[in-house]
Amino acid sequence: MRRSTLVLLATVLLGFNGCSGVVQSITVYERDPSLSKLRDLKALPQRNTIGFEWAKITDSRVRGINIYRSSEGEERLVATISNAYATHFVDTQVRPGQRYRYTFKTLRFGKEAASGARLEVRALPPLRSVSFLKAYKAGEGAVKLLWRPHGNESINGYIIERSVNGEAWRYLAKVKGRIMVEYIDTFVRRGREYRYRITAKSYDDTTSRPSQPAQIRL
Repeated sequence: MRRSTLVLLATVLLGFNGCSGVVQSITVYERDPSLSKLRDLKALPQRNTIGFEWAKITDSRVRGINIYRSSEGEERLVATISNAYATHFVDTQVRPGQRYRYTFKTLRFGKEAASGARLEVRALPPLRSVSFLKAYKAGEGAVKLLWRPHGNESINGYIIERSVNGEAWRYLAKVKGRIMVEYIDTFVRRGREYRYRITAKSYDDTTSRPSQPAQIRL
């Protein structure tokens, strides 16, 4: 039951940094060794968010929670929950596949617990790439792209990028719909080399790795 509650909350709060009562803080806190830790801390990692849930705080002295996050050795305060009744938090500032360490410390009137509940979590890996992309000469002044639809049903579109004569990749177009697998580029010229790649994009703005490029010379 608790896991299903967290799944629902993470879905509802997707795109928000935590819950009601969350503020950013630069306060320097004194230590209070007597403050209790959070109990039953659990995490639900997604690709670009990580949700957390913990048991209701029973220590009546606690007035809030500080949440610290570290990655690659650097720890910083990411949020302060100023409501002791809160039992959920969603971190929206994470990267797919990245490992993070979190520390949750309880608060009381400018003082925080000397130690906190700790949890190490890895965000889900990026979506896999579109597995097939082909560029064809459709006619004079037209290149047709065809690709295999992404297998993940959360995908709702594709971002197409193009490189001309080996130059940097530039945005070309966005195609809506997971099963729409065609695009025709009419802004091409004879004597140039074109490369194309596609990135799948999901409903929650998670993106896949770019596909292998497809190349054509006109």
